[in-house]
Amino acid sequence: MPRQLPGLYWDEEKQRYFPLASSRRPQIAGPSTLHPPTRPQSAPLATGESHNLTRHRNRSLLRAKEDARFSFRTSHKSKLMHQISCFQVAQTSHIASSSILSLTRCAITAFQAVSYKNNVHSFAGDAGGWFHSSVIGRGDPITGYHTSHGWRPEFCLSSEISSICISGSRCIATSFGPESKILHLDLDSEDIRVTRVNNRSVRDIWTADFQGSRLVLGTNDQAVVIDDAADRATVCIMKTGSDVFAVTQDNNIIYTGSRAGIVQRFDSRLTSTKGDRIFNDPRTTQNNSVTNLKIFHDWQLLTSNIDGSLAMFDLRFPSNRTPIMSFTGNINTYITKTPIAVDPHEQFLFAAGQDRRIRLWSLRTGGPPLVSPASVFQKPFEDPVRALQVVEEQEGVLGLWATSGAALFKYNLGQRMEEEFEGM
Repeated sequence: MPRQLPGLYWDEEKQRYFPLASSRRPQIAGPSTLHPPTRPQSAPLATGESHNLTRHRNRSLLRAKEDARFSFRTSHKSKLMHQISCFQVAQTSHIASSSILSLTRCAITAFQAVSYKNNVHSFAGDAGGWFHSSVIGRGDPITGYHTSHGWRPEFCLSSEISSICISGSRCIATSFGPESKILHLDLDSEDIRVTRVNNRSVRDIWTADFQGSRLVLGTNDQAVVIDDAADRATVCIMKTGSDVFAVTQDNNIIYTGSRAGIVQRFDSRLTSTKGDRIFNDPRTTQNNSVTNLKIFHDWQLLTSNIDGSLAMFDLRFPSNRTPIMSFTGNINTYITKTPIAVDPHEQFLFAAGQDRRIRLWSLRTGGPPLVSPASVFQKPFEDPVRALQVVEEQEGVLGLWATSGAALFKYNLGQRMEEEFEGM
């Protein structure tokens, strides 16, 4: 038996002594020598280092708490400001202007306004096929200009104007009927030319979406994609199997909503013209025509249906049939032309119902419409509302345009009647 030497242990295999700190020390079996392994302990910090470490940890903790408070305050402030905006917009009770565009008193079926080079360009189309325009200075008051003599008829397409779209310096209007036409207007030169789609199968242009140079038409049983609307370079037909009432596009992806209640997605880069059905639930979509489509924040798709339902879906999960948000209270049962509009900051949703009323929702919360007893949105129009648009003609001032019959109405959102009297 080897002798026990201080600070050393005996290795039977090597037949020699090793320092106790060596990792090769064997564990000797036996009840009296079994001990749990001990964790290596680091050398104690010097007093100065320990103090600095404590101060660093305290600073990090204080910074984290302050960041959390700031984040909470910012989020709470944003939510509070949105609630105030909702209250103000819902109390809108003053009509800024109204006008009759045409002496024939045809119903206005399409409207678009845009600020371009310090001017406000407004365009309207009516049921008789007339395309009207108005141009005023951006700083000029709108009241008094948008009257019957402030608008001028530009061209007649012979059948109802079904849509007006603006992209950059170009405006496009489409007409409905067996011989559908496309009107092109340059905002700089004000030159007008009229074209047709060189395909006999294309008729009844229900709607259109114009972004960049690409024009997408919703027609009978198909969507028509014109890559360069100015030159008509490439025309692609995308079969949907049902009339297309709604179209929207996001870069190379095109979405269509049909009479059959189906939303389809197409990729314009692919040679195949077959689309994918998304958010398809046969129990709710059958014969529930899709009347409007709008994209928000690159991943949200707002849909409206002929039964009055309004819902938001997540485009990242196209197979999910459950909307991430619903907007209740809209009324419709059979009208395909029930317009919707969203403000440029994507905070509010406006929709016209079959009961000739305009309703307002928060895009943050959804649910029932925002109401106020004194609001103009509580009163029905004399005729169906065929077009809606929200514009920001001045910084921080939102205006809602609405057409009903042959009349065009303008509301400064948030402005009440008594405020107008105080300013006079």
